[in-house]
Amino acid sequence: MIGLACSTVSCDGFDDNQFAVSLQIVPQVGFRFIEFNCWHPGDITPERIGLLKAQCAQVGLEPISVYGWGFGGSNLSELAKDVAHKIRLIEAAGELGCRRVVATGARRDESGGLQGIITVLREIVKYAEEKDVLICLENHASNNLETIEDYESIFRQVHSDHVGLCVDTGHFEAAGIHLPDVVHHFAGKINHVHVKETVQFGVERFVRFGQGVTDNRAFLQSMVDLGYQGYVSVELAIADKTNLLADLRVPFEMFHPFEHD
Repeated sequence: MIGLACSTVSCDGFDDNQFAVSLQIVPQVGFRFIEFNCWHPGDITPERIGLLKAQCAQVGLEPISVYGWGFGGSNLSELAKDVAHKIRLIEAAGELGCRRVVATGARRDESGGLQGIITVLREIVKYAEEKDVLICLENHASNNLETIEDYESIFRQVHSDHVGLCVDTGHFEAAGIHLPDVVHHFAGKINHVHVKETVQFGVERFVRFGQGVTDNRAFLQSMVDLGYQGYVSVELAIADKTNLLADLRVPFEMFHPFEHD
């Protein structure tokens, strides 16, 4: 199956408001699935996760993933804390009834670089496998997770069918990387998808859907042709949240045809 989800960053941005806007707007647009961007300390406590599960049931939404802060650490203390954080994200996903944890890295060459990510992954991968939770490593421009070579290095050193690539279409294009090249190299390792649009190839500035250059529909069709099964999560990466219903209906109409059970 392929399910179309909406990420809460589309509605709530980075505000600490317990996802109130998302829980109101996302069902109105027509989405059945939701991805929770858990930026704040209280977002992943057992109490909050339990409340979110109940709220989703009330408004007819199904949680599909938990998004947390990026992988890595520049010293033993930071690495230990990140291992604990990722273990908690895995637990939170299970408590919500979903099986995906999504995170990117730090800025390029910060927080231990690529090796910091690999160190944390090696410590959590067995737990992820035991809990049957997929670790989805999202690319960002100017990030430790950015290029095809970054992912090749990780997959050479961390061997698990529970560790894969979350393709962020806008960020790959912002980094000057063509989406067909990503599919060619990693079709079998893509376990999650984020769609957004960058204003110009090689430029990290994101715009409303239909106003940029990222051909998300061509990318999704290539994934469908290769038999992708999973979720596509809409990320409306703009600061202006004053017209959310209209702004989110555009990508919903764009990508809803790709949904199937």
